[in-house]
Amino acid sequence: MGHDKAFLDIKGEPLIGRQLGVLKNIFKNIIIATNDPQKYTSFKSANPVRNNFSNGVKIARDVVLGRGPLGGIYSGLLASDSFYNFVVACDMPFINKPLIKYIIENREDYDVVIPKIGGRIHPLFGVYSKNCIPAIEETLKHDRLEVRSIFSKVKARFLSRRQIEKFDKNMLSLLNINTPDELRRIKELKA
Repeated sequence: MGHDKAFLDIKGEPLIGRQLGVLKNIFKNIIIATNDPQKYTSFKSANPVRNNFSNGVKIARDVVLGRGPLGGIYSGLLASDSFYNFVVACDMPFINKPLIKYIIENREDYDVVIPKIGGRIHPLFGVYSKNCIPAIEETLKHDRLEVRSIFSKVKARFLSRRQIEKFDKNMLSLLNINTPDELRRIKELKA
């Protein structure tokens, strides 16, 4: 889209602030993995209360640059003190607490727990354990950037449409913004 989607205005608030408003009610510590920490630091300083930044929000520089979402997951896992971590893309405006809690509760002894709807996986909305780090390193070493590349190397669990719909009937949590048209449609939703 040509600019950082985390700062898009969604229903009167920046997308990142909207997400933090949900996440801070679930997690004590939140890590934002980014290739541009200064942008988030400036945003946080501008109005920490309105932007939902709190003491538990840590901004971490991507450890490997130019590696897309897989590099971001890797950087977040390395920066985290927790074994299990919930990952969400910065362009998902309708994440909801009950669904996130359900995904976390279903982690059991899995390394990855994510939705898979109609054959399509949603790798940027789910739980990843630190056991994924070696698989990610190996994948990045071979210049593979697809998050799905690690799933055969770790213990992955995929949640069905039926499981997701129990907590998010219209599956709005899985919507993301990749085009100006998607942004327009998302702004028109009554969510």
